Amino acid sequence: MKIHIIYDDKAEEPEITVICRELNEEVRKILSAAEMSVNKLTGVKDGQVYILRHSDVIYIDTVDKKIFIYTQEDVYETQFRLYELEKQLPCGDFFRANKSCIVGIRHIRSIRADIDGRLLLTMDTGDKLWVSRQYAAEFRKKIGM
Repeated sequence: MKIHIIYDDKAEEPEITVICRELNEEVRKILSAAEMSVNKLTGVKDGQVYILRHSDVIYIDTVDKKIFIYTQEDVYETQFRLYELEKQLPCGDFFRANKSCIVGIRHIRSIRADIDGRLLLTMDTGDKLWVSRQYAAEFRKKIGM
C-alpha cells in the first residue's frame, strides 16, 4: 500500500482518494476508519461501501458474529466490533441495550417494561428490541424514566 500526502493551500477540507484494484478487507477497514473520524459510519451492502450518518442509524445488532447497521431504508454490514462502534457514536444519542445491540435513542417509538426487569423497545421501523436487566437501570436514567 502506498500513501501520498499532497499539501494544497486552496483545499477547503481534507480529501481522501482511494485507488485500488478491488474493494478488499484492507481497503474496507481503511475507509471505515477514515469515516469514523468524521462522525460517520461506513457499511457494506452488495459489495459497495456506503457512508452513513449517525442520525440515520436506528440500531446496530450482532447476528452470527457479524455486525449489522440498520437504517430506515437498508441494512449494512460493518467490520467494526460493537465496543469500537460504541466508542465512536455520540453517547447522548445511542445506548447499549444488551451485549449484542446498540440502539439510537431518537428512533425509539415506545417502551414497555417486562415483568423480569427487561424493557421492550419498539423502534421507528417497527422492530422490537430488548434492553436486558443489566442495562435497563442505566437506560431508565438516561431517558428520565
